[in-house]
Amino acid sequence: MDKGVVVHTASDFVGKISEDEQITGIINWTRRYQLMRNHTLAHLMAEAVRRVTGLTMAVLGSGLDVDKVRLDLAYEVSLGPLLSEIENVANDLIRENRPVEIKMMQRAEAEKFVERFYESLKMLPPQVQNVRIVEVKDWHACACGGTHVKNTAEIGVAQVLRRMSKGKGVQRIEFTAKMS
Repeated sequence: MDKGVVVHTASDFVGKISEDEQITGIINWTRRYQLMRNHTLAHLMAEAVRRVTGLTMAVLGSGLDVDKVRLDLAYEVSLGPLLSEIENVANDLIRENRPVEIKMMQRAEAEKFVERFYESLKMLPPQVQNVRIVEVKDWHACACGGTHVKNTAEIGVAQVLRRMSKGKGVQRIEFTAKMS
């Protein structure tokens, strides 16, 4: 994005497009909305894991798709016995219908803000000074550039799909947002 202009690229299209020609794009809303629901759920689940375990653990990797989300977490023991409780904590929050707010903050302010939620900005390059923060009201906040629903009730129902060990000290959980 440069000077308020959004640029999209395409690798395959039918017909010819001339330079400076205006075109109209269409978003597959069903797909986009499911991704938004799953993405917002990923924020809830990371915090639900922290609250259930009582530990702040690093997210070592993640993946977001229409049918599921995965979080790879730095945790030494199996999360298996805790999955039902983690799912319940997430679903309780979903039912609270909390707002999901997007805020732009200067880096110093953003760093202090996300620290309240056991997060940091250490993964952002130092030149990023204007930070987009996503907050699930009074529950979790972090720097994020993704798309999200407006409130937790839009997620529907959190469903944990499975847990697996990804090696010593790494637990993967997979989950999805189902319609209620």
